[in-house]
Amino acid sequence: MAGALENARKEIKRISLEDHEESEYGSIYSVSGPVVIAENMIGCAMYELVKVGHDNLVGEVIRIDGDKATIQVYEETAGVTVGDPVLRTGKPLSVELGPGLMETIYDGIQRPLKAIKDMSQSIYIPRGIDAPALSREIKWHFTPGKYTVGDHISGGDIFGSVFENSLLDDHKILLPPRARGTITWLAPEGDYTVDEKVIEVEFDGVKSDYSMYHTWPVRVPRPVAEKLSADYPLLTGQRVLDALFPCVQGGTTCIPGAFGCGKTVISQSLSKYSNSDTIIYVGCFEKGTEVLMADGTDKVIEDITIGEQVMGKDGQPREVVGLPRGKMTMYQVCHKATEQNEIALMDYVCSGNHKFVLVTPQNVKITEHMLRGKMYTSVNYFVANDFENGQVVKLRTKTFQHDIHGGADGAKVEAQKFASTIDLSPISWEIEASKYVELDVNVRNATTQLINPVFYESGKLASRLQTKNIDQTSADKLAYVMGSWVGAGSMDQPTFAGNQLDEEFVSRLTEYGSGLDLTKNNSVWDIINESGLRTLNANGEATKTIPKELVSDSISVREHFIAGLVDTQGNVKRASTGAVETASISTVYERISNDLVKLARSLGIKASVSQQEEHVDAKGVDQQQTYNIKLTGSALNGVVRLSALSKNRDEPVSFERLPVPFHFTLLEKAEDNYYGVTLPDATDKQYLLSSLALVHNCGERGNEMAEVLMEFPELFTEINGRKEPIMKRTTLVANTSNMPVAAREASIYTGITLAEYFRDQGKDVSMIADSSSRWAEALREISGRLGEMPADQGFPAYLGAKLASFYERAGKAVALGSPDRTGSVSIVAAVSPAGGDFSDPVTTSTLGITQVFWGLDKKLAQRKHFPSINTSVSYSKYTNVLNKYYDGNYPEFPILRDRMKEILSKAEELEQVVQLVGKSALSDGDKITLDVATLIKEDFLQQNGYSTYDAFCPIWKTFDMMKAFISYHDEAQKAVSNGANWSKLADATGDVKHAVSSSKFFEPSRGEKEVHGEFEKLFGNIQERFAESTD
Repeated sequence: MAGALENARKEIKRISLEDHEESEYGSIYSVSGPVVIAENMIGCAMYELVKVGHDNLVGEVIRIDGDKATIQVYEETAGVTVGDPVLRTGKPLSVELGPGLMETIYDGIQRPLKAIKDMSQSIYIPRGIDAPALSREIKWHFTPGKYTVGDHISGGDIFGSVFENSLLDDHKILLPPRARGTITWLAPEGDYTVDEKVIEVEFDGVKSDYSMYHTWPVRVPRPVAEKLSADYPLLTGQRVLDALFPCVQGGTTCIPGAFGCGKTVISQSLSKYSNSDTIIYVGCFEKGTEVLMADGTDKVIEDITIGEQVMGKDGQPREVVGLPRGKMTMYQVCHKATEQNEIALMDYVCSGNHKFVLVTPQNVKITEHMLRGKMYTSVNYFVANDFENGQVVKLRTKTFQHDIHGGADGAKVEAQKFASTIDLSPISWEIEASKYVELDVNVRNATTQLINPVFYESGKLASRLQTKNIDQTSADKLAYVMGSWVGAGSMDQPTFAGNQLDEEFVSRLTEYGSGLDLTKNNSVWDIINESGLRTLNANGEATKTIPKELVSDSISVREHFIAGLVDTQGNVKRASTGAVETASISTVYERISNDLVKLARSLGIKASVSQQEEHVDAKGVDQQQTYNIKLTGSALNGVVRLSALSKNRDEPVSFERLPVPFHFTLLEKAEDNYYGVTLPDATDKQYLLSSLALVHNCGERGNEMAEVLMEFPELFTEINGRKEPIMKRTTLVANTSNMPVAAREASIYTGITLAEYFRDQGKDVSMIADSSSRWAEALREISGRLGEMPADQGFPAYLGAKLASFYERAGKAVALGSPDRTGSVSIVAAVSPAGGDFSDPVTTSTLGITQVFWGLDKKLAQRKHFPSINTSVSYSKYTNVLNKYYDGNYPEFPILRDRMKEILSKAEELEQVVQLVGKSALSDGDKITLDVATLIKEDFLQQNGYSTYDAFCPIWKTFDMMKAFISYHDEAQKAVSNGANWSKLADATGDVKHAVSSSKFFEPSRGEKEVHGEFEKLFGNIQERFAESTD
């Protein structure tokens, strides 16, 4: 309905209150949230568009009582007061229909979110903003149809077309349904904007101009020439739905289920994979988290603005293009100490949708173990499994049975041979915080996050020297002197404690001092104070710190600074080869300890801190609390090769500056506000926190709708052999829970009106309403404000009627006008009953209307069985309607479906018997039924959405799989009826069972003909193996 808002604002711009007679406007009588009552409104009509208050807020009349009209306002009513004017427009609430709808994301009242963001430069929708639903700037190439000047034309006739995108290459331009007349002028082929005149029609002496778009009242169903009976399946690519509980193009479906059951998963799978021409689809950190900006400074995340630049892992800037905000469950990342007395220094709090940047080192282990009396040699290793959003690491085990491989030695040889084929490279991957906690404990224990070196070099110290008229090339020398002063310098003057000095150190200071001209002035002391190396604490006492700006200064400056610290306050430990292995620095200042760790990490040096409490040593001397910083890693060579002291110095060697891994644990916290930054798609979407933790671009998913908004533009489908973005056939209506109540209530009408428009073009349209419970809750809130008598659970008594009026707009129909064309609107509505209670009023009312019920089961979802469809409660009333389609394409389909349902139903009864008397008491025929039912549940009904072979299952593969499972069942029953023992037969034909189970791995991308050939071999193999085993 931004069409609605835009049209209303046009009226508002054209008219002012002074231009109207007093009878054309009323005044506000009372305000209750989005519900406003106006008086002196005689003459207004139901669902008429009005402007409310001096801010011209758009509203809609929903009740008339005498001279009073009740209005629901689609924008925030803060500031509206009694007596403010209310002007009638004489028009209903409408949407704009024309080129430009595809690939667009609207809010609940058809306001284009991207256009609003560009106009307002805000992540929020400002009140009263004016943005047309269809762009008035884009030019579309208009091609006239068969009509010419002088022809008669009526509503729904196609008089031209537009190329919108490669999936919608013939966006038909329709005459509005209520228009008619004789064409007096038709625009020639060319480029036009949507509001430019392209046709002129005359009727009864009155000429009317029409452009490429028109408006339509959202609450009025668009007329059709004829309603048809649906007879073609809505194919979802989910076997359990297409095989057992099919829907039709033009049908209605309800998906009720508790939170976490997978309603959104099914809805989005339908959006991605269904055979529809058009789809209408109705991470971050806690406050105070510091981010490293591109200039080397730190900034709290909530203060960052769009257009600013953060530091990328390569030292290059990353521009901020979005600022996700929201509220959800948070997680605390806790640095897991790996050494005794080590202090954890890498904690931060992120939202559940935040993506971790992870590395899992490959760890191949060969072990021996016994299982069921048999010895095995196993190879344990990590593997990265692909899924639609990237990769996930899992622990895999490959076993070699001693009996089969010639004893323990033979099995060990085979295991070592297999282990040699495993790639030993570390696995780099990403995963959301909320999903990380579900990983296998072995994966979590091995996996690390990364502390990234800072490759950006600001040169700030050299700049400071320039201001003192000192050669900038002396920056490295000054850095060494500054590091030395932090280690052994006097607090109140530029001197060093004599008894701590070494001849080599004095020689270095003398050399550097002459280069810095220390003998003539105190420039170095000035820089020590100006840079923040020496500061005053809260008590006014001088204290030493390491300036934050050093972290992003030149790499050589950083290395010289730490070298000075090591020479004055540290010692090194060498390996047996003589090379420096570790460097340790002690300090009594906690601030220096923390800052030094960060400085070392900026160079790719691993740094850890241990703490020694105050104590009395063996000589009875009181010792202060000290912090011991331990530096290790190949990058340490860059520091110690610069040492003045020969005991600390090391020979230069080549090394690579790499990120430092750190182990961590994750603690779930309470729900809280999160703040994030979004980076351009062209980048790696990674940046650095102030702590140098490498983190991922935020904003992927704040809630279910946000996931759709972020994910859909990145999804592709294959059309006629070419890869196309799914967004080219999708319009998104983002109806979020924090929108104004009235706008949420209207959003479902926005979606269905858009769907009807594409149906009138001859398209098959799916409308996914996720979730209709939110719409019903908006109805309940408005009903409560109106003071209406509540029914069950506070919902209005007319809830069922409202739902029915929505669902009746689905269906297959012949569109108005010429040429003849048939289209359909399918509605799939998710319902979220509280606690999964299907007796909820919204669920019961919906089930009384829709023809298909896909019931979700919480227990199946908890077992990670997706789609989590409960086959015993779900149903479809379209099975008979589709018989004509099956007879022409897959004649055996209805029989196989009924057989499969029969096996599953009988197995449920047998499971109850087994619980009482045990499986051994069953006949062989019943045992087969149980075994095959388990096979069907695990390998047919369940699908892996993260795989290429199983994310989408075409109807022909579904049919062949059904045939394979039923064939296996029938051959087994036939063999048992001929006297075979099922226990022995099952062992003898185990390879066939495995082959049937593995049929789901057949890649649909290989094509129907090739895959069908594989199934034909499988059918023949099933018969042959059972015949052999029976003989």
